[in-house]
Amino acid sequence: MPMPLQPPAIEDSVVTARYPFLPQANPAIIAHMEANQVDLEALVDTEWLEAVRVRARVRLLESVNFKEIDATTSVDIHTPYGQMVECLSFLYAMVTVCASFDERLLGRWAEGEASRADHLWGSIETPDSFQRLAETYLSGVRKGEDGNWEVSMIDFIEICPKISGAYWRLPNRPVLNGWVTLSPDSRENSQQRLSRLLKERIRTQLIDECRERMERMDEAFVGRMAEEVGRIVGLLQHRASTEVSFTSADEEDWPPCMREITTQLAQSVNINHVGRVFLASMSRVIGLTVDEAQALFMNAPDYSADTTRYQLNHVYEHEYTPAGCPKLQINACCPISRGDAKSNLCSREWMDHPLKYLRARQRAKHREEQTAASASSADK
Repeated sequence: MPMPLQPPAIEDSVVTARYPFLPQANPAIIAHMEANQVDLEALVDTEWLEAVRVRARVRLLESVNFKEIDATTSVDIHTPYGQMVECLSFLYAMVTVCASFDERLLGRWAEGEASRADHLWGSIETPDSFQRLAETYLSGVRKGEDGNWEVSMIDFIEICPKISGAYWRLPNRPVLNGWVTLSPDSRENSQQRLSRLLKERIRTQLIDECRERMERMDEAFVGRMAEEVGRIVGLLQHRASTEVSFTSADEEDWPPCMREITTQLAQSVNINHVGRVFLASMSRVIGLTVDEAQALFMNAPDYSADTTRYQLNHVYEHEYTPAGCPKLQINACCPISRGDAKSNLCSREWMDHPLKYLRARQRAKHREEQTAASASSADK
């Protein structure tokens, strides 16, 4: 279900400065630009706006380096100047990401901003303020009689497949009259659980908004942003060079679902439980060692070396079989639609399991090698 078309009004300028990703913050950002006679071009090189650009770079660097975006800032957001810096720095960071046309940078920046919201919203002390924020992203949210937060089942079903862990499976949650209770556990209270759910909506909203902005990007403006973009993309490429190094010689034969999951993990996108188990079991089947499989998960937002090692050992020792296409499709782990021209092999009627894809690719490669060898012999 999409986000509410009419989010609740938020008139507190401190709130919109602290959370400039909110849809309700857009008028505040526009107001700051109009009051200071600032447009996007001015943000790029106007000298007195250097504080805005510095803050924006900090936000981007924290995202690229997988660090939580700091809730503090060098300016006081209770002042008009501080509110302007915080709002416009968010805009400048977004514009930098859009001008890069780099999906990896987009994914990491959105994850960083959404993680910041998750952290801050989990500790808000006033329930009414928190509910107003939650109602921005959910069609139904309320405080239950037991004091725990409840969300509409429609929202929960749409969002929960993107979050890993047994807690987020609908059969494990109390449901009454279409409301799902986000009960606390030993690690997080109910509000923190709801914040985790909201994080996914925020991340999706930011990615969608950036992709729309990318389509409208003016080439001349993109050229003016080249130096700024080059700085952050260069850092991202440096990070990528030290990240996952796939050791399998047959990576090009991997099914699209496996490549998609590894790509998202490398971009620090959270993968749900089904996707993680699938990747672990596929790694075992194709002959990766536990160490090599563990490297695939290193950039997961909730990565824990000990926990990942334990879970991988369990999958390897019990020889889990990778999930088939129907289960992957149901759990939002398949990037291919039937009839998608990008993958003719996946669109075949008999293709119902990633291992079939792998075997078909290997057979095709073997035939190509034999044909090439025959042609070479004939030439001699």
